Amino acid sequence: MLWFGSWLVGDRGQEGGWFHSARGPAEGRYPVPPEATGLRIRRWPSDGLDAEYADVLRTDTAEIDAAALDFDTRQPYSVLPEDFG
Repeated sequence: MLWFGSWLVGDRGQEGGWFHSARGPAEGRYPVPPEATGLRIRRWPSDGLDAEYADVLRTDTAEIDAAALDFDTRQPYSVLPEDFG
């Protein structure tokens, strides 16, 4: 599975720079930019499918397990209509 991580900046979920892009399981430590308000983790369960994503708003959490994120819940900055899906 392809994984991609980017920083969220601002108060409307704008994406800033990215910090991770790889296939398969991986671990990494990344310095959090001062302007980051959170992060967005995307995954592609299969080539040819659209990406799924989960937003993690900035907290004091020092560690995030991307595999444990809820990709099936409406995300805070979703642009889809409320009744979509």
